[in-house]
Amino acid sequence: MQTSNLMEQAKKRNKFWKRHQTPFIVGMLSVAVINFAVFWLYVNFSSILMAFESPGVDGFTLINFENAFKEFTMADSVLPNALVNTLKCFIVALCITTPASLFCSYFLFKKIALYKFFRIVFFLPSIINVVVMTCLFSYMASVNPEGILTIIVQGILGLDEPPILFGDSRYAMNTIILYNIWTGLGVNIILFSGAMARIPEDVIEYGRLEGLGFTRELLQVVAPMIWPTISTVLTLAIVGLFNSSGPILFFTKGAFDTYTISYWIFDQVYHRGVYEYASAVGLIFTFIGLPIALLAKWGLGKVGTDVEY
Repeated sequence: MQTSNLMEQAKKRNKFWKRHQTPFIVGMLSVAVINFAVFWLYVNFSSILMAFESPGVDGFTLINFENAFKEFTMADSVLPNALVNTLKCFIVALCITTPASLFCSYFLFKKIALYKFFRIVFFLPSIINVVVMTCLFSYMASVNPEGILTIIVQGILGLDEPPILFGDSRYAMNTIILYNIWTGLGVNIILFSGAMARIPEDVIEYGRLEGLGFTRELLQVVAPMIWPTISTVLTLAIVGLFNSSGPILFFTKGAFDTYTISYWIFDQVYHRGVYEYASAVGLIFTFIGLPIALLAKWGLGKVGTDVEY
């Protein structure tokens, strides 16, 4: 009797769920769909249309694109320098920050002395508010009083006076890139460390018995086994090719030759109210960056293979 009652209750619950699951699923998915439609589809579609508009011109026009290409040839334009700075940030992120994150993750994976402490140290800049981090870094790079970074740079370069790191075009962009390296390690280390933690201990033990050193173990065992994660990190870095930047607004506001493409677009929209021209420039770099990202994704897929374990 009790079993039949339980079965009857289970049937009622199933009927209730089947009757209400469709409204529940629709309600949950509608939030994501509306968010995508309003804040991505509508915004991006509007910005694309805006690139073909210009104040005082009726209908669609290509004048914004013409002006953008002309500006790259103008001597007083900041766009060429912004492109160079953007590529600098991208190359550093791809060729320095990502490999450094992989090496740091590997040594944390090997449980070196105080590895838990270093894990916190590496990840801390990623969880602290960016305003706090920029204030802290600005203090480290200050001249009066002299910050630790200023003292180090002065000693390395052998300067008689402390350099003004954020007030001199010779140092400003490189200092921002150094900040990007400092704060860019944390998230990648978490991703790489999580992937390394899933590697079976038997595989590591077998390599140890074969006499593999740290370098060979990293390159021949660990890296191939976490290649999907490495590929994802590299793909995300390449996708953000022309978005590579730093907290320019907090440090220099574009002064001292520190414009990047993303900050230039922000400056055009926020400070000058030039929406159409900024949209056209953004669309140009989108058309350039999209095939590069797709080609990089295809190439990374050919380099390594997905490993299941």
